[in-house]
Amino acid sequence: MKFLPPLCTAAALAACVGPAPPPPPTPAELAGIPDCASTIFPTDTSVAGWSVDKFAGVYRRGRESVTVTRQDHRFLLHRVRYGVRELRAEAPQSWNFRDGCGVRYAFVLPPDGPGGFVTITDLDGTVTRWNRQSY
Repeated sequence: MKFLPPLCTAAALAACVGPAPPPPPTPAELAGIPDCASTIFPTDTSVAGWSVDKFAGVYRRGRESVTVTRQDHRFLLHRVRYGVRELRAEAPQSWNFRDGCGVRYAFVLPPDGPGGFVTITDLDGTVTRWNRQSY
């Protein structure tokens, strides 16, 4: 009786099993639209401290977070796997915004004190609510 070396045996068994299955798709909450982060709107001088700084802060949903900031005349939101996106108000002095891909961001703040949240509506209609933790 002839015995094969261990490497030959493993290779022969692997050929019988077939190729590995493809990896599972990325979960929807992590997928994002990678090229959307590069959208830059024309400078809008109405994006200033008085108009958007009230929304700045870190918003959390479970273990995930989004960070909202202003840099000069740009209102920005950083979301893991989505990158940093510039937001533009849907109307003057609105609390509703859109990014370059059309994802909607609706902010709600209490009349006094800490708190608040942002509701994000993705292009596929998925709605998530993120509670403000700090500002």
